[in-house]
Amino acid sequence: MITLRGVEVLGRSGVFDIEVAGQTIQQIRTTQASPNRSSIEFENAIAFPGLINSHDHLEFDCYPMLVGGPYRDYIEWSIDLHSRHSETVTAVEAVPRELRVRLGIARNLLCGVTSVAHHGSNPGCTAPITIIQGTRSVHSPRMDTLRGMLIPNRGPFVVHVGEGTDQAAAQEIDSLLRWNVWRQSLIGVHAISMRAEQATNFAAIVWCPVSNEFLYGRTAAMSTLRPYTSILFGTDSTLTGSWNIWEHLRRARKLGELTDDELIASITTNAANVWKLPGRGRIAEGGQADVVVARRRPGNPRDAFFAVEPEDIQLVMSKGRIVLLDASLGEQTAITASLFPVVVNGVTKLAVEDYRRLAAEIRSRLPSIPVPIS
Repeated sequence: MITLRGVEVLGRSGVFDIEVAGQTIQQIRTTQASPNRSSIEFENAIAFPGLINSHDHLEFDCYPMLVGGPYRDYIEWSIDLHSRHSETVTAVEAVPRELRVRLGIARNLLCGVTSVAHHGSNPGCTAPITIIQGTRSVHSPRMDTLRGMLIPNRGPFVVHVGEGTDQAAAQEIDSLLRWNVWRQSLIGVHAISMRAEQATNFAAIVWCPVSNEFLYGRTAAMSTLRPYTSILFGTDSTLTGSWNIWEHLRRARKLGELTDDELIASITTNAANVWKLPGRGRIAEGGQADVVVARRRPGNPRDAFFAVEPEDIQLVMSKGRIVLLDASLGEQTAITASLFPVVVNGVTKLAVEDYRRLAAEIRSRLPSIPVPIS
């Protein structure tokens, strides 16, 4: 059993102790005067559910953001990418895939993500956070065959759709829906050109505003789509956006397409419901202990949440296991003996894997990687 003491909990008023046993949050109570032996003491800290990143390409998180665009659609972008940046693509692809995937996992963990939907083939390695499985990923209706939709399957069909600003991007959504003869569960990614009546056919849409604006100069009209489907949030890879999910969230907040509560739900409760992750996406008694604690910046609770930076994160707990801890808290728990130091934006953390060694191994092949760890 472990108790996280003296934290403000997002969505609640006051300061609390969160008691965890095994993988479960056992109790949330007003902070007690006397700590127990298994306590970790926090000061001026905010706790929130582990984030759920609903769209990432983990093996592409070694890429820098490559300049180009705005493009009409993903086909135009793909052609230009391989034409103008072929040397960079070749260099990244030469790094063993397992190393690239592990860096993608690290970038999520270091930002407070405890579940990530990987769009691609099996990651091929173990992870200290949850890699969402049981889905079938298709890049897009025009680049991949849709014959697989003719085979009934219980898992959701995850597809880049409406990824562009031209008429063809809008029409491919209708083509996708015609192919869905078994009415299988669809999760659409990007949906820049999606109309409201099309959105009703999707279990969820994953919004990646930073990636969309970088490639196409605009993003989906979430204020139009949100009444008709569930909205989730994703970063896409570092090829088209910052490694830091908090920068993505702040950009989304500035766009004003979702309210603060809707935006928070897109990376917590909505995502947990759509991906069928029971007990996650919330801090509640009986829920799974996917918990993040961060240094609280000034402002009201919503402002403080959206102001978080990776260096502010004090603790990440995944399924009740501490997988990241700020070095300043290391003396409070014996778990640090099994953790590895890593410097994130100049602040030392203790992580469940040796990310310094991982970064050094990748940098021996790629001198510059987008995740600032050392």
